[in-house]
Amino acid sequence: MIKKLNFSNEKYSMAGPLIDRSDINELNKMMQTGWYGKKKYFYVEKFEKIFASYHQRKYGLMTSNCTSAIHVALKSINLKKNDEVIVPDITWISTASPIKQLNAKIVFCDVSPKNWCIDYKKVQKLITKKTKAIIAVNLYGNMPDMKKLKTLCKKNKIHLFEDAAEALGSVQNNIKAGKFGLASFFSFHRTKTITTGEGGMILTDDKKFYENCKFYRDNGRNFKEPYWCDESFNKFMPSNIQGCLGYSQFKKIEKILDKKRKILDLYYKYLGDLKLIELNTLKKNFINGAWSVAVVWSKTYNKNSNYVIEKLRENSLPTRSFFFPLSSMKTFSKKSLKNINKISYSISERGICLPSAYIISENEIKNYCSIFKKILREQKI
Repeated sequence: MIKKLNFSNEKYSMAGPLIDRSDINELNKMMQTGWYGKKKYFYVEKFEKIFASYHQRKYGLMTSNCTSAIHVALKSINLKKNDEVIVPDITWISTASPIKQLNAKIVFCDVSPKNWCIDYKKVQKLITKKTKAIIAVNLYGNMPDMKKLKTLCKKNKIHLFEDAAEALGSVQNNIKAGKFGLASFFSFHRTKTITTGEGGMILTDDKKFYENCKFYRDNGRNFKEPYWCDESFNKFMPSNIQGCLGYSQFKKIEKILDKKRKILDLYYKYLGDLKLIELNTLKKNFINGAWSVAVVWSKTYNKNSNYVIEKLRENSLPTRSFFFPLSSMKTFSKKSLKNINKISYSISERGICLPSAYIISENEIKNYCSIFKKILREQKI
């Protein structure tokens, strides 16, 4: 019998994976054998293979983290100065920072109020002759209409990338997140559905693109002469330790996803009587991987996220902000796009993330929701 380990005494943990004795045993095995010769990336390659197969992709390439996965992919399409890449304004910085580092132009697109993902109608208007790619982000397990985006990119002869860092287990029209575009990206950060401590993955069906990514992942190394580099680039190789933990974690994927989806269902259950709020998408022909549960409330409540966060913390309840619009950060934009990307700015000011760690209990969710509802309704606690 596998014993679950207790790594945290915290209640209401915001995010975190299932780590059990099977992971410890696999890591122990790797530490004793996986350092030399053909064994040095043995687990990395095993993890790449099963992860790609699960998503019905031909190739998987593990990286040191998801940011580096995006960086490698953009370098592999020869992204350069004056090229443009369209990204949603609401996402984590990793989606956009590699574009800046490669000296290309970031074009921020507003998101849809329905799923918090890149707005299909608005993205069409941002495409120019300089557009090289669109990165569609599956925010908090939600997904934009990937079929429409695929058709749009094909029509305009630009690359479609899918940032599925937060969408392991999401399924749109019977197609898993990670199956769309030239490539998709996943994260195995310590907070994600499965973890390798830090880690990322590129999935693709294009052999040439895969080989380019493999080249840039490892300093621009010439694989026929491994101590010669044809180009100077960063090293984004994962370790065998990361690969081992990923491989072990992934063997429990259905059990983990089942619990994550139950957590989202419980939030729907205990917040169901609260009007004018939106939680992660649950709709026909869509299954949410439910990495992290988020909630956005109506303007009619007349409360911003800072107020709600402060009140929750007064009750010793953790939370975190909804993602901020990247265009509001000086590192990306000299002026705010608040009057243009109105939905992105609005939901950022009216949304928070709720505790969603694997270890959270139904009673904890019930109690959390009770206090959250009182705060939103301005009742005394």
